[in-house]
Amino acid sequence: MSTARSLVPIRPASGLFAMALVACFVSAQPSSASALDAARQSPPNFVFILVDDLGATDLGCTGSTFYETPHIDKLASQGMRFTQAYSACTVCSPTRAAVMTGKYPARLHITDWIAGHKRPTARLKVPDWTMHLPHEEVSLAEALAPAGYVSASIGKWHLGGPEFRPESQGFALNVAGSDKGQPPSYFSPYRISTISDGPAGEYLTDREADVAIEFVEASRDKPFLLYWPRHAVHTPLQAKPELIEKYRRKAEQHPGPQNNPTYAAMIESLDDSVGRLLSALEKFGLADRTVIFFTSDNGGLTIQKNGPTSNLGLRAGKGSTYEGGTRVPLIVRWPGTVAPGSTCGVPMMSIDYLPTMVEIAEVSRPAAPSPPTPLPRRGNGSVDGVSLVPLLKQSGTFTRETLYWHYPHYHPGGATPYGAIRQGDWKLIEFYENDRHELFNLKDDPEEKQNLANQMTPRVAELAAKLDAWRKEVGAQMPSSNNDWDGQLPAALIVPAANGSITLHARDVETHGTSVRYEPQPYKNTVGYWTKADDWVSWDFQVTEAGTFSVEILQGCGKGSGGSEVDFVVGNQSLKVVVQDTGGFQEFVRREIGQLRFEKPGRYTLSVRPKTKPGVAVMDLRQVVLTKK
Repeated sequence: MSTARSLVPIRPASGLFAMALVACFVSAQPSSASALDAARQSPPNFVFILVDDLGATDLGCTGSTFYETPHIDKLASQGMRFTQAYSACTVCSPTRAAVMTGKYPARLHITDWIAGHKRPTARLKVPDWTMHLPHEEVSLAEALAPAGYVSASIGKWHLGGPEFRPESQGFALNVAGSDKGQPPSYFSPYRISTISDGPAGEYLTDREADVAIEFVEASRDKPFLLYWPRHAVHTPLQAKPELIEKYRRKAEQHPGPQNNPTYAAMIESLDDSVGRLLSALEKFGLADRTVIFFTSDNGGLTIQKNGPTSNLGLRAGKGSTYEGGTRVPLIVRWPGTVAPGSTCGVPMMSIDYLPTMVEIAEVSRPAAPSPPTPLPRRGNGSVDGVSLVPLLKQSGTFTRETLYWHYPHYHPGGATPYGAIRQGDWKLIEFYENDRHELFNLKDDPEEKQNLANQMTPRVAELAAKLDAWRKEVGAQMPSSNNDWDGQLPAALIVPAANGSITLHARDVETHGTSVRYEPQPYKNTVGYWTKADDWVSWDFQVTEAGTFSVEILQGCGKGSGGSEVDFVVGNQSLKVVVQDTGGFQEFVRREIGQLRFEKPGRYTLSVRPKTKPGVAVMDLRQVVLTKK
């Protein structure tokens, strides 16, 4: 760790993306004046809780009716909940680097989880990216050190090998932080070199809480940063047996995608650990002068069928290009400043935490005649984040034009190399394999059902140009052509048969909603349990030859439940279907429902979205077949 630094101010917010403070809604007044006065007497403490793989809707306060999170929900009631918070990447290590430095992963060249998935025969060759956080970068701990902060990292680090652990980035204490992306075991013995094993059967989430509380107690007479990156709720799915049994019984009465008993048990243990820390802060008299951040490193994991979770109301999950991969929960409690029970709808990102905490640390000091000390800078370029203080205080102006993502890698969650930009309500995704674009209006279409790229080509061109300019500015590494490409498309993509027909089978479906699911063999082998009209399904597929295709479905519907109106949509083409009563949900009939035209080869998405549901369920849908005319 070098001690020589140059001083460069944080880049000021700029651009046309003026997010008005009206987007933050207040439901209560700030805490008492006495608490505010106490907070002003010394620099505030910081607790930054970074949960691993926690989805945006995995908390009671964000919409889950299955997971139980009373302590985290209470934290939300005492602070501000951001409803459009984003991780800097769809996987973990890049987001962690962004939290530490305030920089985009693309600028740091840390663009995948370390060490990443190897796809040597993929269509594109991934760049030679950086698999550690360089010592030249100023970490959050180092940025706060001039103000007298002592810092601890307790939990998952995952930003390089032994020489790049938290100790080399300004942290006085590192417990459990290593190069591991997940714990070998949640039960002792843990087999993690940076934490001693506890008694046989001790649970890692509890142990991390023990150490965090010990650090807080030992540091209560000085300002501290507790960086608490939890191993939970990442795989392996392991939880206390009594909690698994509790949620197994609950799942029997709770149909839907959020009903994995082990995952729910892990969340309860996580919640309990947060509750223990909050109680400790109260006990030690630190609650009123400690600012708490609670968030996740990426969206919830939805790769496996029926688990571990579902990002309700968002498309896909961790490792994907869509909102479910990067939308995360965010709660900020700042006693005496943030209005309890408030919410904020302004988009923000992981890059914003460092400048926010630096500003809070400065403004909470006694008034000084000179301007605040600028943030020390070294390493690769400027800080990209913008302080959230105006949003938290609900005063002043928060201005930013755009948010960006860059992921030049492949992931089993569905991502192929891509970039994305969000400007206002608009989000553009650019797929690097074939320069294809998808455009969504997130205000009107938060589930990203309707790709508007073909209908709004001027906006696509505008956003694509900004995305390209940003990549050049930050020095983003791009994938290149791969001479070893085996000609195969990603496994998640359905490809045509030898005769050109495309079969979209129920077993390959992506479900969106709380009830609809793939019901496997031997009894059903269909999309079923479609009891809610808001649920929908989709398939991604490849067209290798332009032309017109007839569309045939294999559908069943129980007696008396026919008549649902359903749209089969690809791009701006829609086939409207009235579901036929077949006398039973497992009584399937073949029906040709119309034709779709594909002007060029490429990747497409077929969405099936109900408009009405007069009976108990929409239908059972075993397959959709596209046949070239």
